[in-house]
Amino acid sequence: MKTQAEIVVLGAGIAGLCAARVLHEAGKEVLVLARELGEASRVPDALLNPVRGKRGTVAPEAEEALEALWDFYPRFGAVRQGILRPVPQSDKPVWQQKLQGRRIPHLWLEEGLYLENAGWLETTPLLHRLAEGLNIQYASVERLESGVAWLEGGRRISGKVLVYAGGASGAHLVGLGGRFTPGSVLRTQQHFQQARSYGVYVAGHSLGGSYLPHQDRYAPHQTQPHEVEWLLAEAQKLLGYRPAFSASWAGVRYRLDSHYLKEIPGGFALTGFGSAAYFYAPLYAWRLLKRLTGQS
Repeated sequence: MKTQAEIVVLGAGIAGLCAARVLHEAGKEVLVLARELGEASRVPDALLNPVRGKRGTVAPEAEEALEALWDFYPRFGAVRQGILRPVPQSDKPVWQQKLQGRRIPHLWLEEGLYLENAGWLETTPLLHRLAEGLNIQYASVERLESGVAWLEGGRRISGKVLVYAGGASGAHLVGLGGRFTPGSVLRTQQHFQQARSYGVYVAGHSLGGSYLPHQDRYAPHQTQPHEVEWLLAEAQKLLGYRPAFSASWAGVRYRLDSHYLKEIPGGFALTGFGSAAYFYAPLYAWRLLKRLTGQS
């Protein structure tokens, strides 16, 4: 078992695996440390959505993120293209103004806004494909020092560069603050080929969203009955009916305010994407590579 590497990536969620894959393909010696594959990124289906929420907020760096994800993800699995946002007619002028001048292909249909190069993907096959050929050790990291990750049992792994790419449960290791938002996804019996998003979203076998308040520290989350009722009530508004479901997923999103790549002692923190991790991970993986190779 290796005890050192050129670059040690902490976390095997979507941010960590994208970073490790990009660095590995660039010829770097990479070791990934994680408790389990996927970690908090194992939500059943993930949206790749550049226009967020009910206010039509265009995500920062949306054009760059879209270009990066379409260059990256299709190499590892299917990405379904297009998201329908059923925007009320009364809100359409505000949304149009926010999209004006932005390079985000879209159409206004009778049902609402259709984002042509947004999309969604199934997460589990993607995570496994990204992990293929990577050196991954499964262990819990107890603390970080400059260039050293201390594991359970007193073992240590050292690297010339440490990259913290974990999520909410390990955020205390880097002490960057941030917000922690619990949420749930219902696994629907119906398969939604066409992703729809307004209040909640449906895509694949997922019905997801959250209305729960932000927290200032991490605590594990389990789906509560009132969440299920809220998700189904919002689905009624979105679809006109309540879809049947067979299971639920619960997790906690970790969010920093757009400073997703930060220097920390001994390396970098690549974290804090909140619900947009799949949207931004390829872009910031390449930015990490540029930082490590001295490119602007």
